[in-house]
Amino acid sequence: MKLSVYTAMKNCIRQDYPFLEMIRHHLPLADEVVVNEGHSTDGTFDALQDLDPKVRVFQTTWDRPAGENWWIHFKDAARRHCTGDWCIHLDCDEFIPEWEFPAIRAHLASTSDVLVPTRFINFYANYRVYHASPASVRWVTRKMIVHRNLPEIEFWGDGSNVKLKDQEFTWATSARSFTVHHFGAVRSAARLREGWWSAGRFRRGRSIRLRPPAFVFDLFPHRWDDPDFLPGLAVYDGPLIAAVRNNPGRFVRDGMKMLQRVQERQRGEAVA
Repeated sequence: MKLSVYTAMKNCIRQDYPFLEMIRHHLPLADEVVVNEGHSTDGTFDALQDLDPKVRVFQTTWDRPAGENWWIHFKDAARRHCTGDWCIHLDCDEFIPEWEFPAIRAHLASTSDVLVPTRFINFYANYRVYHASPASVRWVTRKMIVHRNLPEIEFWGDGSNVKLKDQEFTWATSARSFTVHHFGAVRSAARLREGWWSAGRFRRGRSIRLRPPAFVFDLFPHRWDDPDFLPGLAVYDGPLIAAVRNNPGRFVRDGMKMLQRVQERQRGEAVA
């Protein structure tokens, strides 16, 4: 059984994504890692060179067709380059814990499944704080990103999930699911706010046509103690993935202040 991990990425250095850590982390799991790189202008493409013989990088021009979720095309282009029997799509801030690698490969080698779901743990500000109620802030709770390498597989909707063409999407496709640690909210507070603004989240009705230039987000970055997030934050006491253990500083963007804040809140709740 050959397994392909694939992804699409552009300007990950500027956006402060842990893209190199993500690729290296999954080398023990994958037989190949396929990367669709969108002609970055910040050195991302150069950083991807000569990472490992398993890593295959190709480039496409990321046009934005009007009236659709244009990023689906780049994910699907990466999928079409995969040569494995099974494929796993991961964004550049998503990590499957290494303790699940053997179980994933064993399940995929023996199952009759076509699609296998994943469940998400969403970290915030640092690797010890996560959001215990991600749906309340419109964060992903699960994805369908593990699939057989079939031509009838397609991304759909907002591009988070795959399904079989001409079939209704359903989560009830497998008795198994696997975990993904998501660090999309553990990066530069300025780039985080800029990205959320572009995606239309937390703009409270303000038009994307009035998007400020990048330096405005540098001057007014996301506040880690934003009340939109505070009620759902909790301390993560589970095992840390290898990428975090090997370089914990890469997965801290708030000086661990939010960990202290959440711990203080929990102590106050315990006393009350």
